[in-house]
Amino acid sequence: MRRTLPQYLVLSGVVLFAGCGGGSGSSESQPPAIDLGPLSGVISIESGSRIDQDTMDQLRFTDASPASGAQTLPASFVLAGFVSSRNGSYPLLNGQLFSYAADPVDTYTVPMGPGETVILRNFGGRDGVAELELRVSGNGETPQPEQTSPETPSVSIRLDDTAAVANYTVEVSVTGDGPARYVLVKAADTQLDSLSLDWPDHQFLPQQAIVTLDSSAPGAMSSMAAGTANAERHLGGADWLMRMPAQASSRAVSATQMQAETLSWITQLRQMPGVKDAVPNYQMSSMQSSPVDEPLYRLQWHYDLVNAPGAWQLVPEGGTTARVAVLDSGLFSEDPDARPWHLDLDENVVDGKDFVDGDDFPRDPGSSVGSNVFHGTHVAGTVAAVVNGEGIGGVAFGSAIVPVRVLGEGGTGSSTDLIDAIRWVTGQSPALSSPRADVVNLSLGGLPRIQALEDAIAFGVGRGMIFVGAAGNSATSTQSFPAASPNVLAVSAVDAAGRLSSYSNFGSWIDLAAPGGDASRDGNNDGRADLIWSTSAVGQAGQFVASYAGLQGTSMATPHVSGVMALLKAQKDTLNYSEVRALLESGELTDYPGSRNDQLGYGVLDAARALQANLEGSVTILSPSPSQVSLSNEGVTSATVTLNQIGDGSISNVVLTENLVWLSSNQPTLENGRYVFNVSLVESEIEPDTAYRGDVVVTYDSDQERSVRIPVIAQLISDEQARNAGTHFVLLVDTTPDDDGFYWAEAQVAVEASNGSYGFRFESWDGEEPRRLNEVSPGDYFLVAGTDIDGDGIICQPGEACAEYPISGLREVITIEEGQSLSDLRMTTSFTRPTISAETPDILPRPGFQGYRLITPERDSARNNSDNRPRTTQ
Repeated sequence: MRRTLPQYLVLSGVVLFAGCGGGSGSSESQPPAIDLGPLSGVISIESGSRIDQDTMDQLRFTDASPASGAQTLPASFVLAGFVSSRNGSYPLLNGQLFSYAADPVDTYTVPMGPGETVILRNFGGRDGVAELELRVSGNGETPQPEQTSPETPSVSIRLDDTAAVANYTVEVSVTGDGPARYVLVKAADTQLDSLSLDWPDHQFLPQQAIVTLDSSAPGAMSSMAAGTANAERHLGGADWLMRMPAQASSRAVSATQMQAETLSWITQLRQMPGVKDAVPNYQMSSMQSSPVDEPLYRLQWHYDLVNAPGAWQLVPEGGTTARVAVLDSGLFSEDPDARPWHLDLDENVVDGKDFVDGDDFPRDPGSSVGSNVFHGTHVAGTVAAVVNGEGIGGVAFGSAIVPVRVLGEGGTGSSTDLIDAIRWVTGQSPALSSPRADVVNLSLGGLPRIQALEDAIAFGVGRGMIFVGAAGNSATSTQSFPAASPNVLAVSAVDAAGRLSSYSNFGSWIDLAAPGGDASRDGNNDGRADLIWSTSAVGQAGQFVASYAGLQGTSMATPHVSGVMALLKAQKDTLNYSEVRALLESGELTDYPGSRNDQLGYGVLDAARALQANLEGSVTILSPSPSQVSLSNEGVTSATVTLNQIGDGSISNVVLTENLVWLSSNQPTLENGRYVFNVSLVESEIEPDTAYRGDVVVTYDSDQERSVRIPVIAQLISDEQARNAGTHFVLLVDTTPDDDGFYWAEAQVAVEASNGSYGFRFESWDGEEPRRLNEVSPGDYFLVAGTDIDGDGIICQPGEACAEYPISGLREVITIEEGQSLSDLRMTTSFTRPTISAETPDILPRPGFQGYRLITPERDSARNNSDNRPRTTQ
């Protein structure tokens, strides 16, 4: 159904100024004066902005049906779109409706190359929650489609590194019921990292502010006390907790309105003389910590060596859905008959079993033979010590520990106890429908090959379990079982420099290496012996208390791998041993040196790389930052690339060997331990409106000759008319939201893009009814603009373009006075949103912000306080 013009006044490229015209008048005659109205200006469009050609704000002014052909997009863009599975309408007040049309699929032609990514973000709609599907095809490539869900509103598709440079078809289709707004993005990785599509929504306490006074301005506190703010508490230095006076709140308001009043009050405080800064009193909640927050983390060099901090960013909960069985000497408990276990383990320990004493309490009683190292306690701590502000944290600090005691006095045990324990853990004996653990840590060995042991392990592998075994500490290549089993990951040990530890076994049966320490070395030059610190106990004469200790051994290396396997299982619960093997042999679990060797197997464990195992690309010793460069005359025309060294080996002969004719560059130079070079766009070598792609290649020598490629994308954009963020509704809105968080428009115009921007103009209300939409009365307003791509009568929702005067996120009140003319106001519209950060300290949060409401028919009727006569179209 066509929407007629009377509801929405449309201006296309309003002319704000005029020059002299021809005619017979004298040369001294002046051109006629142009009434600019009470308010006029220009809205610029952020670079790369594009709009789906058949959103509801495009269709409502025409009789056109949704587009059937593909829409061509540039090399980099942020596009907003709309799809719907059906026709429908949004209910408004007084029975009025806004209608939307069925538009199930949007199709785009996008220039793409190897390794490039498109990202889809689904914002849903007011009428149902429609899920979306993203597809990329063309030039022989058919990547697996990705579908959004309530838990995963953003999905992406990345082309393979071997894909050809070509135009690809990108489809966004609706799979659920109803309409949905979305944003489709293709940009450089560095741009994607900083892309924010939601309004900041940090919670804060109403009627409070933290105010920093200017110490050089005397009398600041006394001037604030004069009815503006009440000092609640001195926070130290120049900082004060202030409370909004009761009289500052004009009336009893809702929680939403109170938040708005608080933010308005804080804005006023910032403008007062003597106030250096004023921010909300933000609320905090408990956050998931990681082992880096634990007191003894400074001793745990081994976590940095395996890139565990990177892994914890990928699995911040620490593997809460995984279980790791630790078949060892049991766990330390001060009580010989009951829990709790070691304070850094107890929270993560579940029911286990003692195969040495034959009961269900696998306590390590200490040893009367040799030293008391509480071996199993130490191993369990590396796997899954709790993050609790005490001592240490484990690799998979959120996973569960299943303690199984198979080692007794002196750290020795029988093969029959081990076999029985594995059968118990795998659920073979007694028969269970599922195993008791996902991962089994075997920091023990020295056995020959035993078929019953092999069969017990094979049964568990068949159930999806992963077994990890210690290679042994005899500095020999002789196979040690169970680690040498083909169904077990055999782990050798390295020191803090990543070198094979002096005691570690080696051989053709080694799968990978992990930090086991070496007391005879200081591989990282930190002034300490390379020991693995974890949970333990100390004491004499059988009286022990929970503590921590530094040990060395392949027993200490193995739980690092088991912890990472737990993180992987938490990430993908169907992961099995054959899949892990495939990842290992393709170099995706380690800092793969390029070939297997008998000391480190396929390399030293890399936890972050393991969790990114689906990512393509070879490992290099020089890692570029940024990993991809995007240059354009509308963005940055030059960039600095830093090559960060990974590993402690020597690097030499770093040379930029392959450049591109449309780039100028310099040779890498060593600065503060990193190699740095610059690239700049040569615009004379580029055809306008054509996407250029290529690689800058740097070669260097380490253990062998290597090279690193940095993809570069460049474009010379000559036609700003291509920028389009969709039909924009420019509004003057009430400065106070309603109870639902909406700001209502008091005047509005609708404008189309022309020459890469929007021109707008309001008119003064002449006092005659009916009052036109673009007529404005004197008063205080916010000036805002944005798209309504889903046709629900609301602009500036996530997924829609938005501009605020003077800067989005920092809107200011505009006062229109009788006879006054405010012209040439400037704003910028964008699909992105400002963020609260060190770079934007003045941005305030938007809790409960719902958007700006357009003037709808029933709202217009109330606004005019007149009958329902038709509105003029002028």
